[in-house]
Amino acid sequence: MVNDTNVISVRKEKRTELIEQGINPYPYKYTVTHHTDKIKEVADEEVSIAGRVMTKRNLGKLSFAHLRDQGGDIQLCFDQNTLGIDQYQFYKKYIDMGDFIGITGTSFRTQTGELTIKVKKMELLTKAIHPLPDKYHGITDKGVLYRHRSLDLIVNPDVQSIFKKRSQAIQIVRDVLNNEGFLEVEIPTLQPIYGGASARPFSTQVNALGKEVYLSISPEMYLKRLVVGGFERVYTICKNFRNEGIDKTHNPEFTMMECYQAFADYHDMMAITEKIYETVFSQINKSLELNFHDKNSSFGAVNLSFKSPWKRESMLDLVGKVTGIDAKSLSEEQLQKEVTEYNEEMKQFAQNYNWGELVQYLFENYCEKTLVQPTFVIDHPKESSPLCKAHRTDSRLIERFEPFVYGMEIGNAYSELNDPVLQRALLEDQMKQRESTGKDVYPMDEDFCYAIDHGMPPTGGLGLGIDRLVMLLTAQTSIRDVILFPLMK
Repeated sequence: MVNDTNVISVRKEKRTELIEQGINPYPYKYTVTHHTDKIKEVADEEVSIAGRVMTKRNLGKLSFAHLRDQGGDIQLCFDQNTLGIDQYQFYKKYIDMGDFIGITGTSFRTQTGELTIKVKKMELLTKAIHPLPDKYHGITDKGVLYRHRSLDLIVNPDVQSIFKKRSQAIQIVRDVLNNEGFLEVEIPTLQPIYGGASARPFSTQVNALGKEVYLSISPEMYLKRLVVGGFERVYTICKNFRNEGIDKTHNPEFTMMECYQAFADYHDMMAITEKIYETVFSQINKSLELNFHDKNSSFGAVNLSFKSPWKRESMLDLVGKVTGIDAKSLSEEQLQKEVTEYNEEMKQFAQNYNWGELVQYLFENYCEKTLVQPTFVIDHPKESSPLCKAHRTDSRLIERFEPFVYGMEIGNAYSELNDPVLQRALLEDQMKQRESTGKDVYPMDEDFCYAIDHGMPPTGGLGLGIDRLVMLLTAQTSIRDVILFPLMK
């Protein structure tokens, strides 16, 4: 960042001089009639615009500047004969790059064809004390850009575009679900018991109650209770908090869309996933195809297609294709032996894994990185979740899917378990494992169990990561590039 104390000192002196002259360098309001992207060449139409001065060139009695507002940039022409000598000299002396000004004038095109506003009146709206960073040399550290996002947005218009697309994407997700009859609801961020995902929570204290509570790691348990209560289609777009690792696809605070549909299953959730992605990409990018390139990935530059139907692959079939291990036909002992032979490093650990955990191990370590085009990985081992219904044809599996794109998991979905007796037994069994092995699983939620004791209809549930959706939409390879204020050291 620029840190020129002399420049800052001079700007502070200008501020003081203006105040001594009875001029407020921070007035309260300015009437704007147009934004830069709406201005056309209409010589007799007077416009009033306001924004930040991005460039400034003084050429004797004629000066040029570029002003930026939310619509973009436009050139301004300051002519001493039009402005009058006093206001023109005021502009030259007191207006610096980074200041906000309001101007009134008419549009024309220069000899080079650039749309320009000939300024008739000008008002200083904000005197900036700190100079703007140099776009090319002032900020080279990405960490600084993330920490000082306001500067990043000022010098990099493309970054603004990313977050405009993020806002549009969230609105489109809402539109898709609202049009499908879903009701948007809110769930607590502070929860007495955390659940709905295997993750380490953040905890805090409610002094008024004298009890520990947790930041939500998932809205799942609350949304299912609403389905029990009679809301057949509900969703929330909310923040989740997981006190775990930080990398290019993980931030401790992230945004999730989670929805539940009564009388539906995981096949219906696949259709919703496809519809959301197709609608977001077609409306914002005007295309269902996107060139995505992570220079640190072995995939290289890939043309991704989000057109439905997406590919469906069972986890067992993928494991067989990638590793050559036919886990489907092997017993637990046989699979332990095969995994040990496949990876010598697993020799001392394989006997501690059951059949389902070994399948997951093979998938996560060898198969995920092969999934490039949008793919639903379906039918996971039952050990992967206690909240999902058993598979209709294989009791070792559950009706769960995760969608993957470019090796990145972008969501999670189930045919939800709604047998209250079995649900309680699975959660109790998980608690026993937690106590005996120290595994990081969530505690029993008695309120949730009590709710589904009263009957929850067959239900499909889906969670989609909003941040990862925006990463793909805007072709960004780090989650920090699509979160305005990511957590930093």
